[in-house]
Amino acid sequence: MAKQADGTKQADRAKARPVGAVAGQPAGLFVGLTTLDMIYLVRRPPGPDEKIVADDLVVAAGGPATGAAVAFAHLGGRATLVSAVGSGPLAAAARADLATLGIHHHDLRPGVPVLPVSAIMVNPASGERAVVSAHGALPGAVPGAADAARALLAGADVVLVDGHQLDVAVDILGTRRSRPTEAGGAATSAGRPPVVFDGGSWKPRTERLLPHVDVALCGSAFRPPGVGVDPGEVLRYLLAHGPSFAAVTHGPGPVRWATARAGGEVLPPAVRAVDTLGAGDVFHGAFAWSIAALPRLTTAGLVDALAAASRVAARSVTSFGTRSWLTAQDEAPPSETSGS
Repeated sequence: MAKQADGTKQADRAKARPVGAVAGQPAGLFVGLTTLDMIYLVRRPPGPDEKIVADDLVVAAGGPATGAAVAFAHLGGRATLVSAVGSGPLAAAARADLATLGIHHHDLRPGVPVLPVSAIMVNPASGERAVVSAHGALPGAVPGAADAARALLAGADVVLVDGHQLDVAVDILGTRRSRPTEAGGAATSAGRPPVVFDGGSWKPRTERLLPHVDVALCGSAFRPPGVGVDPGEVLRYLLAHGPSFAAVTHGPGPVRWATARAGGEVLPPAVRAVDTLGAGDVFHGAFAWSIAALPRLTTAGLVDALAAASRVAARSVTSFGTRSWLTAQDEAPPSETSGS
């Protein structure tokens, strides 16, 4: 039988927080993709015309912005997710999962059956996974949905966008650009909330989004047009197109970061990975939580946030599925950083 995450004891589970403490509950606005993930634990993938039986199954809401919102809420934040979920039994399952975890959801396609479904097979021996998803042609927002979403920006301490629902994200962030800032133009939770970009892969028109972004955190598969495989090239591209701080992750390897004047690496903790699905989403959500209460975006503060997020993401890969780590009682392992 499929297992759904039980978030009724979320407050108790969030007592041990590996990210630096903040006063009150920071508010995060997450704009992007929601899917319904069917996650199968299998010892090997099936061959041609073969049927196999999974050792375990988890059904949960997924997607980059959604997974980040889950991590943010678990760490003690107030998360609002803006995505297209729509209607029907699949949408009801995703919406119930989000509600159980304490995430407020703003639907961009109410009343329309639009929710994409992902089928994922996880190999417990290696922690690797294979994913089949059906969100290639993601429907846009219905008229008026973006207008209502724009109002949500007023209470946000941090904003995360994943490149999906790009028109809505640009519309919301265009409003943010007109808000007042402190002297020197630094983003603050009280005035102009910082924007984090989760760049899992390059998507059409991403170049429209980058000028609105303060921090770009991209995976090793993120390849802007005409840019090679060298992470240094990707970092230079990002810094030239809007963000003032950029980082590239590489699975369990070092996280490379750069600004216009500095650069370095953050070394994630070494753990035995059982399931790497959603680790990047957890990383982004924990990073957003860590910077939500910063009065100014400093290089030192952002590098510390990378280290803290790496610890949370490392903990998330030590159990199967995208929800089991929420109930883990052990503290995340320490992390080391280096910079230049």
